[in-house]
Amino acid sequence: MDYITREQPRKALEEFNHAISLDSDFLSAYYNRAIVRANLKQNEEALKDMNYVIANVPDHALAYYNRGIIHENLGQPTQAIQDYSHAINLQPDLLEAYHYRGIVRYGMKDLDGALADYNKAISLGLKSSAVYFNRGVIFHQKGQLSDAIESYSRSIEIDPSNARAYYNRAISKLVIDNYKEALQDLEISKRLGYSKAAEVISQYY
Repeated sequence: MDYITREQPRKALEEFNHAISLDSDFLSAYYNRAIVRANLKQNEEALKDMNYVIANVPDHALAYYNRGIIHENLGQPTQAIQDYSHAINLQPDLLEAYHYRGIVRYGMKDLDGALADYNKAISLGLKSSAVYFNRGVIFHQKGQLSDAIESYSRSIEIDPSNARAYYNRAISKLVIDNYKEALQDLEISKRLGYSKAAEVISQYY
């Protein structure tokens, strides 16, 4: 486990392989090896390990959650949603499972389902710039511009270096003709390195 915390995934993988060679029933080694393999983009192998864990511990909420991530990495959104949902059923306060399920639902054009998941994650206490940003994207697409601006603002409060949140907030402000504040956001986004901000400034100002 120390190799994981020190971000040495290949060394961690060797360690877990060795542990499993000594004890083929060492479930936590399979679980952690699956996570390391997923981080190394060895998703097919990661899926086999996580399947083995779930087969032996069918009420392992985090195993379903992490298998959902693996399915997502493999381009299998339906299976990912099923696993995130199972994880939530087993552990209803698993905040990131709502967030990740929302991301998949958004990718499948289920805006209402994604919004419900983001709202649930936030209501349960998820303090994430990304979840507020993602919620802002949906509000903008649904034409709820004041809600979009508020969500982008919360995203920026949590992570003031989020250049895309400033940019997206600016776009929402442009739609409601708030050009002055939009320009302020675009200039910040540009300074933070988001190239699209400069393009919009040259187009509108």
